[in-house]
Amino acid sequence: MRIAFISPKWNALVNSYPPLGLGYLAAVMEEEGHTAAIFDLGLEPETPLEKDVERIAAYAPDLIGVTAMTNNYHSAERTIALLKERLGVPIVLGGPHATVFPTRLPKNPNIDYLVYGEGEETLRELVRALVAEGPRPSLETLKGIRGLCFAVDGEVVCTPARPLIKDLDALPFPARHLFELSRYPLYASNGERMVTLLSSRGCPYNCSYCFKGIVGRTYRQRSPENVIAEIRHLMTTYGYRYFYFIDDLFTLNRRRLQALTSQIIEERLDIRWQCLARVDRVTPDLLRQMYRAGCREVHYGIESGNPEMLKRIGKRITLEQVRQAVRWTVDAGIMVKGYFMLGLPGDTEETMEQTIRLATELELDQAMFSITTPFPGTRMWEELVAKNPEIEFNQDFSRAFYYARYDQMIEPFLNVSEVSDERLAQLALEAQRRFQESKRRRKYIRALGPVWGGFLYALSTVRPLRKLGHWLLQTPLLRRLRELTHLGEYSFREEYSTKWN
Repeated sequence: MRIAFISPKWNALVNSYPPLGLGYLAAVMEEEGHTAAIFDLGLEPETPLEKDVERIAAYAPDLIGVTAMTNNYHSAERTIALLKERLGVPIVLGGPHATVFPTRLPKNPNIDYLVYGEGEETLRELVRALVAEGPRPSLETLKGIRGLCFAVDGEVVCTPARPLIKDLDALPFPARHLFELSRYPLYASNGERMVTLLSSRGCPYNCSYCFKGIVGRTYRQRSPENVIAEIRHLMTTYGYRYFYFIDDLFTLNRRRLQALTSQIIEERLDIRWQCLARVDRVTPDLLRQMYRAGCREVHYGIESGNPEMLKRIGKRITLEQVRQAVRWTVDAGIMVKGYFMLGLPGDTEETMEQTIRLATELELDQAMFSITTPFPGTRMWEELVAKNPEIEFNQDFSRAFYYARYDQMIEPFLNVSEVSDERLAQLALEAQRRFQESKRRRKYIRALGPVWGGFLYALSTVRPLRKLGHWLLQTPLLRRLRELTHLGEYSFREEYSTKWN
């Protein structure tokens, strides 16, 4: 069987990361002996959808699998309609949106089957049934496949939920040979190409803004040996040396992380990597060990600078833990990125000012400010609907773009804060500007010390003198001073032999 997997377009945005979920599904299908292809339509947002459909039709698939988030479901819906009209083959929908609305979507006549929750084993069983019995297996067969929804005479039938996959090592590596990896704009801080990978699934925490409908709150992890095997595969097959662990929480199990980093060090893998972490799940020793194993960037979900806001969203961290973790990470020689949310439920201009101020005070290399958006399937959405029963999912979610940008204001979607839409958009833009200014000031102080650095930074804020300050930082003497005040970037083998032996 020839199977086409499709990731829809994203509101004229280029997709930055390969959709690994489709990579895993395609790998399972290849394991079953089928031929698979992945079409990431998010790589060409400006290409007319009709042209994308022509390309998919030329592949002549026998089955089509489509994934969708809530804010690109309407794009997926249009894609599905065109493909159904053109090819008429069975279409399977999966992903977060399908998992949130499993009983609603099969009523769409263009969707033959809906997979909710983790999809690998459900799809495996469904395809086996399609091969054995044709495009419409018997009702008895379909009812025996857990995690599946479909329509029978206009009525939606959903089978019981499928248990989460216990042994992640049993899954094949994602079928990255089906991605156009070179087209994804994913780079390390030094400009080298980078690739994503997952070493675990799930997160036991219950932050109100986070969707856990697919991988659940049960934390499952791959063995260090299995992760190392995938890293070696990516190095030898594709030449990658920079990796981004996109686990929801890479640092949850410190014992496993110690084992993984120790193995990287012992095998002297010449790699660099970054990960997502919680500020309460790191220690100075662990961060130093991560650095030795090649970690050069850690991303923390900080979210708010107001303690009450942190409690409301169930973050379960303190501001002292935030400051401590950032300080420890910087001391370990690792760059730090912080994620912040503006417009949380109950957020006022004062509480958001505390968030912006915290971001400017922390020694962060990067900061990302997002405008809070309650998405279906999250606790925040449930709380919103409980207070406002008239709110429901509709096509307006196609506008739910919530990352604040440097160059323009983003219109809030479902504003749940205590300020106006216009003011919230202004604060998000202001937050980016103020963070960049604080970062620029730190550069001066790092290069010249607090006295001269602070003085020259103050001069540089005068517009005519800004270019002069920039020029001074580029002079050979000041470049050398900056080198002396920063950890240099050496090859791992050189670092290991000179620093740690």
